[in-house]
Amino acid sequence: MNRSRFIQGLKSDIQLSEKERRRIIRNSIKKYSWKLKCTVAMEEFAELQQQVSKQIRGYGDKLGLLEEIADAYICLSFLESIFDVKPEDLQKAIDVKLQRERENCR
Repeated sequence: MNRSRFIQGLKSDIQLSEKERRRIIRNSIKKYSWKLKCTVAMEEFAELQQQVSKQIRGYGDKLGLLEEIADAYICLSFLESIFDVKPEDLQKAIDVKLQRERENCR
């Protein structure tokens, strides 16, 4: 997405419902092949890595980071749908990982 369009969207009153978000994800997966969506996800995760690296080195911009995090979240939704990952299974996996993180922080 072009930067000015992203900024305009952030300034707007857009607020999609969860139902609408799921519908958009579902329709996008129907329109494009699952392999293409997986490839795009990998590319978006790489772009997020680049933005994080720029932040660490002190010359990234917060807006770029926000945009790439949003892209990564959307791609995770695509992957969840493509590979039929159930929300409760994902939440359980997250809880297991967070429990380990908690133990490592003691």
